[in-house]
Amino acid sequence: MVNILRIKTIGVICAIIFLASCASKKKAVAPPIVKIEVDSAIHNPTASDILSFTLKPWTYFSSKVDFEFRQDDGKKINANGSIRMYKDSLIWVSAGMFGIEGYRILINKDSVIILNKLEKKYNIYKTSEFKGLSDVPLTVTQIQNIIIANPIYALKLYNIVMQNDAQISIQYPQAKYNTSHSYKKQSYTIDSSNLVDNSNPNFAKITYSEYAVFNNHNFPTFTSIQSKFNNKNTELELKYSDIDFETLLSFPCIIPSSYEKAN
Repeated sequence: MVNILRIKTIGVICAIIFLASCASKKKAVAPPIVKIEVDSAIHNPTASDILSFTLKPWTYFSSKVDFEFRQDDGKKINANGSIRMYKDSLIWVSAGMFGIEGYRILINKDSVIILNKLEKKYNIYKTSEFKGLSDVPLTVTQIQNIIIANPIYALKLYNIVMQNDAQISIQYPQAKYNTSHSYKKQSYTIDSSNLVDNSNPNFAKITYSEYAVFNNHNFPTFTSIQSKFNNKNTELELKYSDIDFETLLSFPCIIPSSYEKAN
């Protein structure tokens, strides 16, 4: 599990999101059709002008999810657990199999604490060790944006590169890699996100589907993440349930005195 978490690519995100469960689901309501009216005084609206209203404010998030992780060498992992988040600050994950918690993880702005409850061991990493395709550390906020299907970076950094009656695409090109998002025009929800390395074949594609409304938030109950790094392909599928954007949460992650530090 630790090796999965340390993959130096967008696959790291896959491991961080390994949150899952078979719990009962809340009733899903399809996202409503969104009508957008841009101020006529804005002759060349930016991505931020058009899409900023879709970024609903939130403070807490919790969910249960089933996940399946696959590699092109045939390796396959299924697990279950849950996730909690405090906006821009904390990501808490409990993961295991057959109802038994195996790992507990707490990610904050400075560190990543991993408790191996099966072997009674722990490890602590710097958050800066979790990096994307360009060796730029992923922040807690960026990881949270990926989980809840928001643009990875601030909208003001993106430009609209394509727009028609069905779709709108935005892009944030950088020196080492390019980030883009495709929106469904009817509901203004992200269908897919792409991160492409400009100097090699490394990439990650995140596909969001089965959106439903929870606490006035459009949220994709199914996410698929495909990535390629050093000619190795990985895929992660997540099926969320019990999504909640309102309940006040705690984030317990105390290292017991009996635990040993992992090598």
